[in-house]
Amino acid sequence: MFKTLGGSSVLNAMLYVRGNRKDYDDWEKLGNPGWNYESVLPYFKKSEDMRIAEFQNSSYHNTGGHLTVEHFRYRTPITNYLVKSGQDMGYDMVDINGPTQTGFTFSHGTLRNGLRCSTAKAFLRSVSKRKNLHVSVLSTAEKILSKTAHGVQFRAGSILRQVKVNREIILSAGSIQSPQLLMVSGIGPKEHLKEMGIPLVQDAPGVGENLQDHVAMGGMVYLIDPPEDYTSKEPFTFNLLKSITPDTIKEFAVNHTGILYSLPACEAMAFVNSKYANKSADNPDIQIFLAAITDNTDGGLFVKRTCNVNNEFYGRMYENILYKHAYGAIPLLLRPRSKGYIKLRSKDVHQHPTIVPNYFHDPHDLDILVEGAKFVYKMSETPTMKQLNARANPNRIPECSSFPFPSDDYWRCFARFYTMTIYHPTGTCKMGPANDSMAVVDSTLKVHGISGLRVVDASIMPNIVSGNTNAPTIMIAEKAADMIKKAWKM
Repeated sequence: MFKTLGGSSVLNAMLYVRGNRKDYDDWEKLGNPGWNYESVLPYFKKSEDMRIAEFQNSSYHNTGGHLTVEHFRYRTPITNYLVKSGQDMGYDMVDINGPTQTGFTFSHGTLRNGLRCSTAKAFLRSVSKRKNLHVSVLSTAEKILSKTAHGVQFRAGSILRQVKVNREIILSAGSIQSPQLLMVSGIGPKEHLKEMGIPLVQDAPGVGENLQDHVAMGGMVYLIDPPEDYTSKEPFTFNLLKSITPDTIKEFAVNHTGILYSLPACEAMAFVNSKYANKSADNPDIQIFLAAITDNTDGGLFVKRTCNVNNEFYGRMYENILYKHAYGAIPLLLRPRSKGYIKLRSKDVHQHPTIVPNYFHDPHDLDILVEGAKFVYKMSETPTMKQLNARANPNRIPECSSFPFPSDDYWRCFARFYTMTIYHPTGTCKMGPANDSMAVVDSTLKVHGISGLRVVDASIMPNIVSGNTNAPTIMIAEKAADMIKKAWKM
């Protein structure tokens, strides 16, 4: 098992997206005072050091915080065309983290001087010399001790240790391991704990339930022909054989420029409305990652492995178009109705729990994702993309070939064959009032029925946010820090 400081922020896509204001207004309406948009906006701003010049004076942004936000330093030429195609379809370029979310944008990233700015770099390095900060590396928390949470049992390497607390314990193990640790500590659904042979400390039926994630449709490849007058030595789209070379590595390492400063999987993004969305409410239901890299242009080195695509499927869909100029688009569902759960395999915290996401359990989720695929297809037909002779991958999934292309039924079949997670698990220790039997923590993030214990991570989201989850999780931590200081008059 590998360990790191900074959690998922050391390996995520670095996309800085706050979500939609209605997400937070709805959290408060569910019985969580102080979590509406106007209340959480100051905590987004508190951590932010906005380095994109056009947004530095915006009332929605801040400079001087610990978390630096920049545009990615390099932009592949195809990306400008993709954004222009959105304008062809009537969408504006917007600050998706500002007054409106609906529209297109070049991606904002948690970057510092073009390089990843993880939460460890942003928040931990600056306080690493504090005498009251102790970090135990290569360690795993195994149990929270007692109904009055007075300590934690953890294993440092092979040595079992206990640490006692004077005030409270803060659990921030994420949406998978926070509910796991609560359950192995006896805090969870009574019948499940009995099944696992774990003594009951607190019957909390919501622990591990309410799992939500952003499900997406991968594998959508659109071939293009670069403009005839394009003469730059830089690849027009990402191409493994031309984009990662000794010269580009030297350009990155010595000159601090070039294609290795890009995020080819999402140099730009869009928030758009399906036919099911209220277009007047600025609450889009689809997010689209606009990609300069595709399954065929990286030769199967990155995307295939990341998405666990098997060799047979990859060969049928991409072998005969390897390294041909192409772009990709990944539509994802912002507010899924389908919900999954986390269950223990055993009472051993070192054994990974069972994760059941339940994608498409509610068929409406698939209906919206189909609309996302149709939007991407329409992008290829805009005047801007027609300049590049944009056209869909001619290869069809054989099991979907009975459906005409590009029909709803074809896309529905495609989505089931190439289903992607965006790795945004949330909600498994949901925040809510005491009269909600499935709520795990209250609005101050204290665990119901357990004194001296809070959960502070993405698991407390009652409903998943409409966008990437890293920035909202940092906001939750900033707000929690203020609540904790207020509680202890610090």
